[in-house]
Amino acid sequence: MAATAVAAAPAPARRPLRVLVVEDNADSRQMVCEVLEQLGHTVSAAADAEAAWAWLAGREIDVLFTDVSLPGMSGIGLARQLLRRSPATRVVFASGYGLESLEGLGFPAVFLRKPYEFGELQLALEGAG
Repeated sequence: MAATAVAAAPAPARRPLRVLVVEDNADSRQMVCEVLEQLGHTVSAAADAEAAWAWLAGREIDVLFTDVSLPGMSGIGLARQLLRRSPATRVVFASGYGLESLEGLGFPAVFLRKPYEFGELQLALEGAG
């Protein structure tokens, strides 16, 4: 009798995180959100830093997952602004550019270079945790 391969679901993260995804590319934003939800996290999303900042009014998150290069305020600017208000928030940056834009940040962050694998995304969240 032949064995049938069954795709394994992603392993759940250590604990569910409240993650805000900020990504201007709609397809990328949707895909990241779907993966994070499959990993058991509570996910919200915004297309730019200004919308993210407005959404954050009165809300707390565990992790900011943001593209570095966004229209208007950059992901770095958003992270700095958020960390002034909520210094315990962890930051994960995603970018297709090099690390040069992240030199001298002045705060801890995890960096994912685009394109990245979903396993790298999971590891980045664990590294931010």
